[in-house]
Amino acid sequence: MLLCGYYGFGNLGDELLAKALIDLLLETGLEREELALLSSSPEDSRRSLGVDAFDRWSCREVAGALRRSRTLLLGGGGLFQDITSLRSPLYYWGVVHMAKFFQCRPWCFGQSVGPLRSTWGRRLARSALCLCDPCVARDLPSASLLQGWGIPASLSADPVFALKRHRLALRGEALLVNLRPWHGGLPERAASAVKRLASGLGLPLVGLALAPEDEVLMEKLRDEGRLPLARLRRLRGWDDIGVGFAEGHLAFGMRLHFNMLSLLAGVPSVAVPYDPKVRAFAEAWRIPLWEGEETIPLEVFRREEEADAESLRRARAAIRSDLAAAWRQMEEGSRR
Repeated sequence: MLLCGYYGFGNLGDELLAKALIDLLLETGLEREELALLSSSPEDSRRSLGVDAFDRWSCREVAGALRRSRTLLLGGGGLFQDITSLRSPLYYWGVVHMAKFFQCRPWCFGQSVGPLRSTWGRRLARSALCLCDPCVARDLPSASLLQGWGIPASLSADPVFALKRHRLALRGEALLVNLRPWHGGLPERAASAVKRLASGLGLPLVGLALAPEDEVLMEKLRDEGRLPLARLRRLRGWDDIGVGFAEGHLAFGMRLHFNMLSLLAGVPSVAVPYDPKVRAFAEAWRIPLWEGEETIPLEVFRREEEADAESLRRARAAIRSDLAAAWRQMEEGSRR
């Protein structure tokens, strides 16, 4: 089986998706030697994930991997979006159609779809995803969009929930913040709001970067005096998460998986809904949203921790069941 996603770019969320899916597939009875993935950094992926990896930018390697694989798994994340350009939907459209050419069955699990602002973006996404069977989305808006296209999509939680969670016995004393580059001055306004919140609470600010561009942006905001960070940590892998979130008393962030990891660690967070997938996740888990106000009231951090813990337990069980069911569907389809 060949996994395809935004792997090998140093984005922690996507690397966790790859790890989670590999662990889940191993639980279904597949052997590690039967799994491989496409990566922008094949050597790093082989070392960190323990499976074979191929250069996603080499047509020859991609074609060779697809020729040797029975199935292609679009492995989670927001692969089909054109908010910056058409490159992302065009790439994954191409891989899916190459898979069909080599009689490698495509399917997807844990997908977000959109935003798709252009006609071509929607056409590429629909053309690729209609070939994926089964097709499992990770949020309700994506599942509804796919169903509106006539694609029989089902819904499951983000695969990262299946990973053994770093739930903290004691909370730290810092306000954790994650900002990523975005247009419209959103990161700068968010920095001002969280700076005021940290000052009002008397908490130090600790930046957690989940990707290289997060680190560059928060360093810039710190140097400009907009984000007075006591520390800035780059989280590169699963082992870094416990250390990073152990400092957290509260959290405020943009990236989907920053808010997801805050939830898993038991650190109350406020999410910045720069993307529909963040809004969908926050609303599903009753995480408060920052909608651009100048101040962030402390009241928004209050959550029922025990209810969250039980919901997380059910979500983890459901993901395992959903992935196993999707794989059984793939095997049955291969025998027909």
